[in-house]
Amino acid sequence: MGKASTAVEHSQLSLIADGEQAFRLRAATARLARRTLDVQYYIWDDDTTAKLLTYRLLEAARRGVRVRMLLDHANQLGRDVKWAALNSHPNIEVRLFNPFRGRYKHFLQWLYNVPQLNHRMHNKAWIMDGECALVGGRNIADHYFGVNAATNFRDLDLYARGPVVTDTLQAFDAYWHSDLAVPLKTYRPRTEQSAENIWQWLSQWRDTLQGYPYLFQQGEEFFAAMLAEENARSVSAPAVVLFDGPEKASGVRQTLMGAQLAALLGRRRHREVLIEASYFIPGQDFVAELGRLHADGSRVAVLTNSLATNDVVAAHAAYGRYRRALLAAGVELHELQPNARAMRRQSHLFKGRSRASLHTKAMVLDRREVFVGSFNMDPRSLHLNTEMGYYVVSEALGEQLAAFVEEGLAPDNSYRLEKGRGGLRWAAGGMQGKPVVLDREPRVSPWRRLLAMLLSVLPIERLL
Repeated sequence: MGKASTAVEHSQLSLIADGEQAFRLRAATARLARRTLDVQYYIWDDDTTAKLLTYRLLEAARRGVRVRMLLDHANQLGRDVKWAALNSHPNIEVRLFNPFRGRYKHFLQWLYNVPQLNHRMHNKAWIMDGECALVGGRNIADHYFGVNAATNFRDLDLYARGPVVTDTLQAFDAYWHSDLAVPLKTYRPRTEQSAENIWQWLSQWRDTLQGYPYLFQQGEEFFAAMLAEENARSVSAPAVVLFDGPEKASGVRQTLMGAQLAALLGRRRHREVLIEASYFIPGQDFVAELGRLHADGSRVAVLTNSLATNDVVAAHAAYGRYRRALLAAGVELHELQPNARAMRRQSHLFKGRSRASLHTKAMVLDRREVFVGSFNMDPRSLHLNTEMGYYVVSEALGEQLAAFVEEGLAPDNSYRLEKGRGGLRWAAGGMQGKPVVLDREPRVSPWRRLLAMLLSVLPIERLL
């Protein structure tokens, strides 16, 4: 439990970068499921995307499919009534991971039980019939699929079929049967609503929904053709699932995911290391390791959030303390622009009006070794949260992921940091190809800069 699979058989995999494609695959696999749907998420919101995918799960359950939902409870506070209604269906079981006890005492619980409740399940997995799976960085909410009015995330999944899916299901089962996965019926045994009430409401709501770009035909043939198209573009490659054991969330000291990824970096010399990480707080040891790679002749490039695109200012403040050291170590350091051109084709509503943000957690070594998952390169992922992801050896996937990261590194999409006189500079593409160089955090208010500065002096890095 919690260790990398030893399977070396080839699986079939494809990189899912586009939000519409990510939604389509989840809808298609839910519609085509015959036996089981197992879903494990850190966030399952209550917006349009989340309601549509809840509709798909309930639709599957009504056909006789067994549905298991494992949700981290910290992001479901106040939604237990809805999940209890869904849980009343005989083919659906909802479990909450590391739950808060008592509906009106969450703050006091957090205050007195920080050591335990601060450990969260950050895993993301969607598994159909034990035969195909989606694993990566996306949670279930509008801004992970390009349809949020304010902010849309740049993110990645890997879609998989074959032996690695069996291992993914075993990882899910390890969490499902953990003592920290509490059946909702023991947490909230009664509800006035029923699954049938939820189904009637969702069906009527969906029939009148307008403006949402991912409303598809209901026929099975449509979804089967969609899935066949994705299967056809998959590549065959050896793949393993890496995951923390659920006991990490009970406070057991464990850095399994971090150790596995560090081992990949240090196993041999690399020509190139490309990293895309939403919350990049490397720590001194990792900065030194990246410097060693550069000194050995590796190109090391990192894309992370800028202060303008980071949705957690405290995380940016902690990362900011390492920027000069990273540049001194020879790292190409890039920060996402809030108006990144690459995001415009991934945002299917409010094009040009929603702000870009980075949520990807990916690494590619020498354009042939690929990691995509939930692991942020920060202390929270290393020490507190449980994480998972796929490690794949494939030149085809490696080239695809490298192209994705290189797109993010381009001057139209990110600022490249440079050392300036007495500080940092941010270089980006300008009009008619002329570069623009700025000497302070771009496109943010003085108040946000001040907040980041104040947070940077607090001793909270291990919690971020």
